[in-house]
Amino acid sequence: MDFTALDLEHIDHLRPYFASNLCRICDCTIGGTFIWRDLFKTEFAIISGVLYLKVRYLTGDIAFTPPRGESCDEKEAYEKIIDYCRTIGCVPRLCAVSPHRLERIRALYPDAGAYTDRAWSDYLYNSDDITSLTGRKYSGQRNHINRFLREHPGWSFEAIDETNLHAVRDFFESYASEHVKDYPAYDEGNLKTLEVLDNMEKYRLFGGVLRVEGHVVGASLGEIVGDTLFVHIEKSLTEFRGSYPMLVNQFAKMYTTGGVTLINREEDDGVEGLRISKMSYHPVELLDKYVVELK
Repeated sequence: MDFTALDLEHIDHLRPYFASNLCRICDCTIGGTFIWRDLFKTEFAIISGVLYLKVRYLTGDIAFTPPRGESCDEKEAYEKIIDYCRTIGCVPRLCAVSPHRLERIRALYPDAGAYTDRAWSDYLYNSDDITSLTGRKYSGQRNHINRFLREHPGWSFEAIDETNLHAVRDFFESYASEHVKDYPAYDEGNLKTLEVLDNMEKYRLFGGVLRVEGHVVGASLGEIVGDTLFVHIEKSLTEFRGSYPMLVNQFAKMYTTGGVTLINREEDDGVEGLRISKMSYHPVELLDKYVVELK
């Protein structure tokens, strides 16, 4: 197997392999793969119509995401990975494995070991819940939004396009400089957000921007695969009370149309504040992701 370092120039070549995402895991999207390609040192190989992605996963170990392609024979693909790992002297390891795929792997390799971590799980929501925020369980979000509406009557929400792209980029650049955190994924996410904004046509992501009196106070970027809206990037200025739930709600309203019934807002990375916030929107499912060692 001959692997090549993943670069933005490869995005259109690999795009067909991400046309469907039945597991609804964010790692299996164009945005999730290319935004984090440098953090995970992602490399790719295409063999007989099957895409193999090799990464340095969270532990720093070599791992492979589940092979993708219409012609993919899973047993044959896993055997290729095992043979390759034997030649380079590492454990044959898969990452970002859904529970359903784990069942299929264990049917082929009964002795396969697997583990997961709650910090990796994606948050999946019903889009109707996020757009309507009805019922007692969403009273907190409604109260925050109502406060935002009272305090900022001059608000607006619009799609990101050529007329506001520069202002949105300035917002994210300023946000990164003013909100410093000491972990690599945060810094890489900020860097790649600017790359996405500079290459919207290549990424084919879309976005929404929340303004107050014309000033950007929040923005989101995402993509749709099948029935699911994936929210890859989401930032707002918390000094504008209620801006975060306002951003979440407005972004969902703008883009959950035409059969989009689910929203994936990705992981919490083990950050307590993020976990509390994402749980408060009452996910219908936490999408666990496994690391699997083939024996």
